[in-house]
Amino acid sequence: MIKIPPPILVLILIISNYFSQNQLETMYLPYKLSISILILLVGIIILINPVFKFIKSKTTVNPVKFTKVSKLVTNGIFKYSRNPMYLGMIFVIISTSIFYLNYYSIITPFIFYFWINRFQIKREEIFLAKKFGKEYLSYKSKTRRWI
Repeated sequence: MIKIPPPILVLILIISNYFSQNQLETMYLPYKLSISILILLVGIIILINPVFKFIKSKTTVNPVKFTKVSKLVTNGIFKYSRNPMYLGMIFVIISTSIFYLNYYSIITPFIFYFWINRFQIKREEIFLAKKFGKEYLSYKSKTRRWI
């Protein structure tokens, strides 16, 4: 099974967006710098909030060692998304996609979305269902995966 830590995948996609600007024609979008900065800030806020929630709950933040999770966090931003850290990450990718706007950069958020669902979230959900049983299944039935 392919295991790329989500933050590394984000960096790979951001760097590939950067290099794509020299290879592909950039598209015009009015206020694209302002829009990309706004989306970046939203993404960072969404990303940081759950990290603090995990630290406060004394459970792991490390997506590679998700099996070390000690507590199911379901309050705060987790009431609205089961994966707010990944949601924040995709916002960061979207912001760079807009900044370097071209045909390749447009697809990078989709690459992240499909990759993270297939290779990370599915494994996490199987583990959480085994570890927390009915508590996790109840939470999963009430809260969307993304938003």
